[in-house]
Amino acid sequence: MIKFVEIVDDVTAFSKFTLSDVWINEKYVVSIREARDYRTLLREGMLPPDLSESHVFSTVTTNNGHVTATHIVVGAPSSVAIKLNHDKKTLLKG
Repeated sequence: MIKFVEIVDDVTAFSKFTLSDVWINEKYVVSIREARDYRTLLREGMLPPDLSESHVFSTVTTNNGHVTATHIVVGAPSSVAIKLNHDKKTLLKG
């Protein structure tokens, strides 16, 4: 399991976003893509002030049997993918 910083939307009349830690099991990740709308929210000041305007966000979708979950995490899709594949070893054929 890999630890990420997730942006959590506290559902209220007015959206309030907070940061939280989330542990994602790399075995269940089915897709990673850039969450472009969150960059707009960041520029508009809707996200926590702890974040820099240079941050990029990714949507990580997991599927564990019949349960699909979506997490918005801090980091570019390429860096999230590298972090998820960090401990995987590949067997070279030869």
